[in-house]
Amino acid sequence: MTSSTAALVQLDADHGLFPAWCGVWAATERLDRPDQEPRPVSDHVALARQLAEPGGSRGGAHRAALVGGEVVGALRLILPLKDNPTMAVVDLAVHPEHRRQGLGRVLHDEALRLAGEHGRTTLITEIDEPGHDVPGRRFAELLGWTCDLAETRRDLLLPVDEGRLSAVEADARAASAGYRLVTWRDRTPEEFLEDRALLEQRMSTDAPHGDLPVEEERWDGERVREYEAAHIARGRTVLSAGAVREGRMVAFTDLQVPLARPERASQGGTLVLREHRGHRLGALIKAAVLRELAVAFPEVRRVSTYNAETNTPMVAVNEALGFVPAGRLTSWSRTLG
Repeated sequence: MTSSTAALVQLDADHGLFPAWCGVWAATERLDRPDQEPRPVSDHVALARQLAEPGGSRGGAHRAALVGGEVVGALRLILPLKDNPTMAVVDLAVHPEHRRQGLGRVLHDEALRLAGEHGRTTLITEIDEPGHDVPGRRFAELLGWTCDLAETRRDLLLPVDEGRLSAVEADARAASAGYRLVTWRDRTPEEFLEDRALLEQRMSTDAPHGDLPVEEERWDGERVREYEAAHIARGRTVLSAGAVREGRMVAFTDLQVPLARPERASQGGTLVLREHRGHRLGALIKAAVLRELAVAFPEVRRVSTYNAETNTPMVAVNEALGFVPAGRLTSWSRTLG
């Protein structure tokens, strides 16, 4: 079989080939990280439906590569609609049994074509690198992509050591006098909705992005609610904590738990507004969600997070809590034309 025999098919979440498209992702994830379950089909379906929903903050397109009627490659293009109008995010996978046949190039060429068709000139992608010399890195380098950001994945095995967690909490409480801790699940309290939107917007400017050619994102309360609804649709619950001063939320963190397979949780965004840093608020809120997690989901055995090594304050918080390196995630860009 060669790339010349491959056919590209446009898909949506209700297409009969979509489960097989999801199967390509599952096969690659099992190969790359055999110690964890791949994303379920329901997660891909919910994301595909969100991207097709009119009026949302993102649009997108899906393509499957078929050889002999079998789905052997998968492409997803995500298009920001509220900001970054020249950018497209590319997700691409080839089934491990069909690699080195030119299928990746076929899908890559289709990604370039679709991006150009939508007026996008900058492409962004992420590569999970659990070890050295992963195929995705070699593929990106070969096709002219540039690595703009490297983040270390760190894992925390649960339950957290009580002495370690208590020490972090005590230190954070002492340094954060004048700030109030709040926690919630899935839906930001209405009184803090606009503050949460500002925090998300500042995440796009204040968190380390390396050399990625991305612009400031535009967030409001409606977009926050869209983001929250998307997690629920994808079968996740989100445990959150925030720090409040003079009635305004100035820091937040999210911890995402997949309800169908809650053994492994993922740390979502964490941000402290620049003008409120130096009060150990990151440690305060991260310790709080770990406490919430232990009560609500004692079956969770591992939490994963990603940090740029230049983000030394957050790395220090994670290491104090007991997170240890477990791989890395790299972000790449390519310019059309």
